Amino acid sequence: MNIIKTNTAIPFAGVESKINRLATFILQSTFFGMLFLLFSLFVLGPVYGIYKRGFEAMLTPALICWGISLLILIPSTRYYIIKRKNISRKIIVDNTGLLFYNSKNEIVEQILYTELRSSKQDFDIYTVTTVGGSIIPFLEVTLKPEKKEETKRRIDMNLPLHVVKNKFTLYAHFMHGITVFRPDLKIDPMAVSSFSIDTTTWKVNRKGTSLGGWLLILAVFVISAAIFGLVFLLVELKN
Repeated sequence: MNIIKTNTAIPFAGVESKINRLATFILQSTFFGMLFLLFSLFVLGPVYGIYKRGFEAMLTPALICWGISLLILIPSTRYYIIKRKNISRKIIVDNTGLLFYNSKNEIVEQILYTELRSSKQDFDIYTVTTVGGSIIPFLEVTLKPEKKEETKRRIDMNLPLHVVKNKFTLYAHFMHGITVFRPDLKIDPMAVSSFSIDTTTWKVNRKGTSLGGWLLILAVFVISAAIFGLVFLLVELKN
């Protein structure tokens, strides 16, 4: 097996993800507010209906609502509550590669420079945009982890239910690390320009809130308005 080694003694400062606390609070409040609303509508609602109208009249609607709630609430509860120790809470780019840490400061995922391989295309590091996915493209690399098959990997500098405000800086530092520790790999110039990176300093030129950030804020306010509107409508109908 071809083992690739890098000189980690080369001075290369690490960069850590920074969280936008206000945007994260809004995002989490909206998400858990929607879960609570779904629980109220599809779990407590049928129970209240059975209490008011009787078991026989509400049996079929109740079963349908409970079935829908199982499809939505169980996966969310399992991922965000039961398996929360596997969820990334912090990203660090250093002289070893890209590291994802959980809330206990344990590494739950990593992409090491030594694991990177040639894509056998014109460029080894490039961006891809998925249909219906994020406005910001993903960085795609080819990996060959130890004792595993070679595979393509899309790198996303987002954290679940957290808004990372320096994600472009993380992309820039990771690509800078590739040029330092893996100069044999070629980076697509489009990948550099996609994240507004100046290759002379490896700093991000873009300032202010990105288009994706504004759209996220807009989406959160629209969803919040829809939730409050639906709750108000249900209260009015009940009265």
